[in-house]
Amino acid sequence: MESREKRLRVKKLDIRECEMIADPAFLYKLLLEQAATVGCSVWWELKNRKERIKQEWDLALINVLTVMACNAIVVWSFAPCRSYGNTFRYDLQNTLQKLPNNIFEKSYPLREFDLQKRIHSFFYKAAELCMVGLTAGAAQGALLNLAAKKKEGRLSVTIPTVSANALGYGAFLGIYANLRYQLLCGFDRAMVNHFDVIGVALFFSTALRILNVQLGETSRLAWLGVEVDPLAQSDDLFKVYNRPSEAVDQPSSKWFISKNTIVSGLGLLGIKQGQNDSVAEGESQPPKARRKRIVRKKTSRV
Repeated sequence: MESREKRLRVKKLDIRECEMIADPAFLYKLLLEQAATVGCSVWWELKNRKERIKQEWDLALINVLTVMACNAIVVWSFAPCRSYGNTFRYDLQNTLQKLPNNIFEKSYPLREFDLQKRIHSFFYKAAELCMVGLTAGAAQGALLNLAAKKKEGRLSVTIPTVSANALGYGAFLGIYANLRYQLLCGFDRAMVNHFDVIGVALFFSTALRILNVQLGETSRLAWLGVEVDPLAQSDDLFKVYNRPSEAVDQPSSKWFISKNTIVSGLGLLGIKQGQNDSVAEGESQPPKARRKRIVRKKTSRV
């Protein structure tokens, strides 16, 4: 009995020790991704909202928090892990548990990943991230439209509808982000296997992840259809266009505009204007008499 209990205790300890993330640099990668995501998102908001950031700070905050949450879920979802002995009630859950988190994840004891499982993992991650994107996009779209109703005037950044935002986020995470992070995980594994020094692999991984975040932030706006309104910063221009026409028709006594500046300038110099003044005043000149051309024919004497 005692030996059997010891075996069970050892087995439980082994299971607990193996239920951890297989990548020792996961925490570093997660913090790096979060810092790069926040930096790129905040920089874009400040660059495009400009002076209106004080009035639209809540809209910018919603965007930044949504991007942070989606990035954390994506990074956590693709991180390699180790799991042993977990059983579920349904066979589908047990089947999904045996799939790798990314198509380039390394096999380990009691978990052998063949080509079929890796292909299933790719499509499973696409569906999983698509559901995450639909949920996050719907929540973000509802909050943005609710906050935009309280704003006066034109917004500096266009806000899509709730359905368009949800579908855009779902497609962005399920298709584009899934493909990018699958390739990124493969690059990380290749760097670790190629270089013996972990610092060199982390350096290349850091550089690639920063570029990946910048590319993802730029493409995310295109997938969602978010654009900067160029007319939002020109409130004074709108005031001029919306000015009533009655003010234009009223005569102004402060300015004198000559109908013929050249003629009036010559008058100031003391040069007689003559006929030019009469033309400027609207007087019509009598037409000049047309001269008749007299043709004289030479007569030849016979």
